[in-house]
Amino acid sequence: MKNIALYKFLVIAGLTILSSCSSDNDVENAKVKTTLFKENFTDNTDGTSLNTTGWTNYAQVGTKKFTEEIYSGNGYAEFTSYQSGQASNIAWLISPGFDMNKQDGEKLVFQAAHAYLTTTENSLELMVSTDYDGNIANFNQSNWLSLPITKPTPSNDFYEYVNSGEIDLSNFNGTLHFAFKVKGSGTNTSQDATYQIDNIRLYY
Repeated sequence: MKNIALYKFLVIAGLTILSSCSSDNDVENAKVKTTLFKENFTDNTDGTSLNTTGWTNYAQVGTKKFTEEIYSGNGYAEFTSYQSGQASNIAWLISPGFDMNKQDGEKLVFQAAHAYLTTTENSLELMVSTDYDGNIANFNQSNWLSLPITKPTPSNDFYEYVNSGEIDLSNFNGTLHFAFKVKGSGTNTSQDATYQIDNIRLYY
């Protein structure tokens, strides 16, 4: 009888553990750390230019910028060069600045999705800078480094969120800004895909 009771306990315990797991491992793991910053775009107004507090929405080439979008109650940042009428569109969504000298072991995670992505020329990059001063007028005088991330590819389903993986920022000192840089085209239909970004966490 004890063996039967023990077996039932183990089965129930196993089911409980399995039912509590999330497929969004990177995002969930961030929650057990000390969160320095998070952004879920919960204050979005659907279909408007993104103006979330602390962020800089910058069109480096062309006029297309990131927009605020909401689907089924979930807010996210979106960029597409679709119907821009411009041969090249490059936009940046630049974070607030963070003092990297106040703590150690900083990591960043986020999620991104795509729609109609067919070519790597239509790209998403994560950029970081420690000499950007937060003034967009001085953007061209700052240095930006592209960091490796896991991002959506044409093999992913449309609007399927992909975890970025844990991005190590612990080697950076001073004030750091990170940014999402996107490239597209409004005249080349193979490069007018959509990118969506959400669930950003900076933690240590």
